[in-house]
Amino acid sequence: MRRGQALLVGLLIAGLAGCASDKPVRAIAWFERWRPFRGPAAGDVIQVEVSLVERPPGDTFLNQELWALADEQVIPLERKAALEENGFHIGQLGGNTPAGLLTLLTSEQSNVNPRRLFVHTGQPNRIVLGPTATRCSFQIQQDGGPADVSVERAQCAFNMVASLSTDGRTRLRFTPQIRHGEKMLAPRAATDGSGFVLQEEWPTQSYAGLDWDVTLAANQYVVVGARLDRPQTLGYQCFVRREESPPAQRLLVIRTWRMTAPSAAEVLGDSTDEDASPSRTPPLALQAAWTKARGTPP
Repeated sequence: MRRGQALLVGLLIAGLAGCASDKPVRAIAWFERWRPFRGPAAGDVIQVEVSLVERPPGDTFLNQELWALADEQVIPLERKAALEENGFHIGQLGGNTPAGLLTLLTSEQSNVNPRRLFVHTGQPNRIVLGPTATRCSFQIQQDGGPADVSVERAQCAFNMVASLSTDGRTRLRFTPQIRHGEKMLAPRAATDGSGFVLQEEWPTQSYAGLDWDVTLAANQYVVVGARLDRPQTLGYQCFVRREESPPAQRLLVIRTWRMTAPSAAEVLGDSTDEDASPSRTPPLALQAAWTKARGTPP
């Protein structure tokens, strides 16, 4: 009896100590932020880690140091010139994660909302590049010559389509687009083939003349930002927002992983629609930290 009473007292004391301290809560919150996610597993599913890091406009790392380390020749020369003319800065990183990028990816202040997407090959996916702007004005440079664009309630994005190369790498195709204005009714073919139905959609302008693609291995990033010296361009408007409070310059960082089929034990385990099958890779920021610590790709 005494032994049982002593055990009960010990448990009560431990419980009170846990309630009196917020340290376990913080530990759980950090773990939940980086815990392994579960998602769909199929032969045509690609896991895409997306981070949109933020710094003040003119940040030295985003505008200088990063590009001294990135391979900007990943884009063919002719396409690269057109993208630069329209204010986009694109590069590829591999091997050890640069210390500056690692700091941004692992900081909750600069990497506010890291996301993991499970995308099917060949299917379009919208990658939003920031909050909706009250007005977006720029000059687009395409084959037909320069054209002035000005739209209200504008949200810049990339339409991204992923596919698998024969050597196991991932190919991503990006097309800049702007969704703007208010929703409108537009006729669309009915899914059952019975005719047309009216659907609410935002007016969206896509710039197919500025699309580009990049092929990534498992230990590589693609980074996309703006050329700060070209404020009247689409690329600048996508990534630099001086009117926000506080003003922000953003950098898109993407890494991909090829999904594998789950084991029999995983298939038999409990799951939900959002937690359907395990991801065998941790989130991008944590992978970056591990890569830096080990000195080898994860």
